[in-house]
Amino acid sequence: MPPPCRPPSPLRWAQALSCCLAFSTAAAAGPWLPGEGDGCVAAWTLSFIFTLLLLGAEAAGRLPSRRDLPLVHAAAAGMACVAAAVIWSLGHLGENSGRDGRPRALRATAAAGSCLAASVYAVEVIRDRAKPGQTAPYLATPSGLLKVAETFLALLLLGLAAEQGAGSGPEAWRWCLGIYGASFAVGALVVGGCLGGWGWCGWGQDPSGTRRMLGVYAAAGAVAYGAAVVLWPLYGFREEMGGQARRPAGCGPTCPWDRRVLVAVLTAVNLVAYGVDLVQTGRIGPFF
Repeated sequence: MPPPCRPPSPLRWAQALSCCLAFSTAAAAGPWLPGEGDGCVAAWTLSFIFTLLLLGAEAAGRLPSRRDLPLVHAAAAGMACVAAAVIWSLGHLGENSGRDGRPRALRATAAAGSCLAASVYAVEVIRDRAKPGQTAPYLATPSGLLKVAETFLALLLLGLAAEQGAGSGPEAWRWCLGIYGASFAVGALVVGGCLGGWGWCGWGQDPSGTRRMLGVYAAAGAVAYGAAVVLWPLYGFREEMGGQARRPAGCGPTCPWDRRVLVAVLTAVNLVAYGVDLVQTGRIGPFF
C-alpha cells in the first residue's frame, strides 16, 4: 500500500514561493541584462523547480530515504539565491542602472525575494544538518556541506572570471582561472561520488584512505586559493600591473571593476571555506 499523502512542510512552501516571487517579478520588470541577468533568472527558476519536485515527493510521502539529498539541494539553492541577489542588484539596481519607477521597484522585489529564499534555504540546512555524534551521510555533515559550498563557489568564480576575460588576460589571471576550473571539477567529482553512495561518503563509514584523500583535497584547495587571493587583486587593482586601483567614474551597470572586486571577495570566501574544511576533516580523525 502506498504511503498516505500529507501536507508538505511550510518551510518548503516558503522556499518555492520566494523563488517564484523572484523570477516572476524579474520577468515582469521587462528585459534584463544578458548573461548575468539570464544566470540570475535561471538560478531562481531551477531552485523553484527542484523545490517543487521535493514538495510533490513530500506530499506523496516519497521523500528520498537519504537525508543528504534535500540538504545538498537546500545548500546549493541557498547559495545560488545569495549570488543571484548580489549580481542582480549590481546590474539592475546600481546608480547607473536607471531610475524608472515600476520596473525598478519590481527588480528590487526580485532581489528581496532572492534574499528571502536564501534565508529560508539556510534555515533548512541549519535545522537538518548532522549534529555532533549523529550517524549521517557525509554530505549532511558540516565538512560535507562545505564541499558543496566550495564547489558552488568555484563554479561561480569560474563564470565570473571567464566573463572578465581571464583566459586572455595576464598569465596570473589564467592561473586563477585554472584554479577555479580544477577546484570545481574535483569538487563536483567528490560531491557526485558522495551522492552516488561512493564508499564512506554515502553512508558514514570512515576508512583512513578516504579520510586522507579528503584532507589532502582541503589542504590543496587552501594552498591554491591562497595563491589566487593574492594574484587576482594584484593584477586587477595594481596600476603598475595593468589594473585599476579605483572604480572608473560613470562606470555602467556591467562595470568590470565591480566584477573584479566580486571575484576577489569570493576567492577569499572560498579560501576561508577550504581552511574551515581542513579543520573539520581533521576532527573526523587523524590524516595519517
